[in-house]
Amino acid sequence: MTTFLDSINDAKGYEVLASVHCPIAARMAVDLGFNYGMVGGSVASLSMLGTPDLMLLTSTELCDLVKRTSQSSSLNIIVDGDAGYGNALNTMRTVVELEMAGAKAVTLEDTKLPISYGQMKTQLISPKEQVDKLAAALDARSSESFGILARTQVVAGEEIGAVAERVHQYAETGVDGICLAGVTDQDQLEAISDASNKPKMLITYGKPNTLTDEIYERCNVKLLLSGHTPFEASIVATYQALSMLAGGTVSPDELNYKALIGKYTEQEGFDSAIKKYLNISE
Repeated sequence: MTTFLDSINDAKGYEVLASVHCPIAARMAVDLGFNYGMVGGSVASLSMLGTPDLMLLTSTELCDLVKRTSQSSSLNIIVDGDAGYGNALNTMRTVVELEMAGAKAVTLEDTKLPISYGQMKTQLISPKEQVDKLAAALDARSSESFGILARTQVVAGEEIGAVAERVHQYAETGVDGICLAGVTDQDQLEAISDASNKPKMLITYGKPNTLTDEIYERCNVKLLLSGHTPFEASIVATYQALSMLAGGTVSPDELNYKALIGKYTEQEGFDSAIKKYLNISE
C-alpha cells in the first residue's frame, strides 16, 4: 500500500493542484497533465447551492460532489474540509465519508466555523481543540493512503512565532502535512518550516508570489494551489454565452467575476441577514 505521505514525498518538486468543481473539469485536468485536483469549499458551495461561502453547505452535500468528481477520472482529489463541519466527532464522520467518496486527502482548518453571533473578525479555535480534532481525524480514516492535512493561516496582526508554534503542535499529531493559506512571504514560510519539516501545501489565493522553486524545495512545499480561476472563468463564460443567446450585447464591465458572483449568489441579501440575525455590522 502506498501511503498519501509516500505519494507526495516521491514527487519531484511540487505538484500544482487543478481546481475542479465537476466531473468534466476533473477529466480535463487529467488530460492536461495534472496529478492532483482540489475541490474547494467555496467552489462547492457556489456550484451546488449558488450561495456565498458561509458554511451553508453540509458535509453530506460536499461528499456527494466529491464522489461524482473523484470517481469520474484518475485525478487525485484533495478536499477542503473546512473545520470538519463541527466538533471532533463531526470531523470523524466527515473524514469517513470523504474517504468512502474516493477523495485522496482532506485539509482541516483551525478557523472557528461557522461564524458565531457577534463575531466581527476571523477567529481560530484553540490549538488544543485543533490537536484533538486532528487526532480524531487520524483515528477515523481506514487507511494511510488517505491523507490528513492540518490547515492554518496567519491572522491579521499575529506574530509568526505563534503560527509556527501551533504548526509544530499540529505536526506532532502525526498528520501527513501542513496546509498554509495566504502565506507568500519567504520569512514567514521559513519560520513555519523551522517549526516543522512536514510536507507543505500552499494556497496563495492569487496573491503576488515571489517564492522560488529553491525556497519551495528548502521548505518542503509539495502542493500548490493558486486559487479557483477555472470556476471563475466558467461563470464569466456562462454569463457571456447566455447574454448572446438572449440577443443582448455584453460590455467588458459586465464580465467581472466578483460582480457576477455577488449578484447571482444574492450576496446583499446574505449581508443583510448577517447584520440582522448575527449582530455583525462589519
